Amino acid sequence: MRRRLTLEHTYDTDPDRLFQLVTDLDTLDAVIRPWMRLDHLPSGQVRQGQVIDVDLSLLGLLPAQPYRMEVTLFDAQARRMTSEEIGHGMRRMVHALEVVPQGGRARLIDRIEIEAAGLMAPLILFWLRITHQWRHHIRKRLLKSQT
Repeated sequence: MRRRLTLEHTYDTDPDRLFQLVTDLDTLDAVIRPWMRLDHLPSGQVRQGQVIDVDLSLLGLLPAQPYRMEVTLFDAQARRMTSEEIGHGMRRMVHALEVVPQGGRARLIDRIEIEAAGLMAPLILFWLRITHQWRHHIRKRLLKSQT
């Protein structure tokens, strides 16, 4: 079953700075804890065509399972990135993010589409909504500490 989720968050920062933050793998590791743990995550900025194979553990308690992310679009000038992901009950997830200027601030738009069987789809969307809200708060804290 295919489901969609769109989340928008506004930050008091420059759009280029926000895009750099949300596409940095070290930041990804920081913003997903304690909800998830990624083992074998590389460091640095993502790049077009990059395939990232990790082991993902939910809450750091459940056994880690293989998870794959492939960066299918990375356009720093347009501040857009898309990844296709598989693992943890999902046949496929497409995560498109875009950072747009908003009057001296920056708006992050996450568009997520998942394909999962049966009840997994609504459960995964619920999980993604919670964890992306968490990411927003951690990103705000990171941006504030970097000023």
